[in-house]
Amino acid sequence: MISEAVVLAGGVGTRLREYTKHKPKWMVKIFDRPLIFYPVMTLKSVGVKKFVVVVSEKWRNEMEVHLKSLNIEFITVPNDAVEKENGYSFFLSKNYVSSEYFFLTMSDHIYSVEMVKALLKHNAGKDDVLICGDSDPRYINVAEATKILTDQEKRVLIIGKGLDNFTHIDTGLFLIRRKLFKVAEMLNSEKEAFSFSDIINRAIKLNYAIRVVDVAGSMWTEIDTVQDLMEAFEGKRRDVVEIVLKELGVKIV
Repeated sequence: MISEAVVLAGGVGTRLREYTKHKPKWMVKIFDRPLIFYPVMTLKSVGVKKFVVVVSEKWRNEMEVHLKSLNIEFITVPNDAVEKENGYSFFLSKNYVSSEYFFLTMSDHIYSVEMVKALLKHNAGKDDVLICGDSDPRYINVAEATKILTDQEKRVLIIGKGLDNFTHIDTGLFLIRRKLFKVAEMLNSEKEAFSFSDIINRAIKLNYAIRVVDVAGSMWTEIDTVQDLMEAFEGKRRDVVEIVLKELGVKIV
């Protein structure tokens, strides 16, 4: 059983600003529930007990009000330098995770419980990172997504947004061993800003065991742009939202 999860919610949602005005992306509501509701409640449904949520210092109080309403155990970690990217947010969580293995999720991804179970099924204690990847994504804009290239054994060779050659799309859900924080510490000492993909790529060079669990064609999506958001209400992404809310026992009114 994996009982802890880190949630990265420090992003400001620049491409959604015409819709959100000055609010962060995690507060954007889809069917009266903020984006962060979806990954948190899905992980809670499979037994996660403790959530470490990294959030902009400016919006920490609002985050805590919402998390209290979800009846979960949580710690909020303030990030007063969100411009340093999500790798820095991951680095900030290192002193608050106690388990050997834990989930990592982005706050703007919506995914089914079956994807979480797929990671758990493939966790044999041999990998340092398991990435939930999709070789046949159906509910996202691939051009906007983070791509992954693997070998035939599903070992990750490189990850990043600008890849022309790739085998999978990053779904924003990971199962991680604590030792990955050592790589985050290394990059924090070297760079002003770094992404979580930068951490993964450095770990690959250091021979960490990083593998993709393929959830081809699964029900998941991400919200980056106003178009993405509109599709969550009326387009193809709504199918994902409806499935996830049904899994969580929530009716769309």
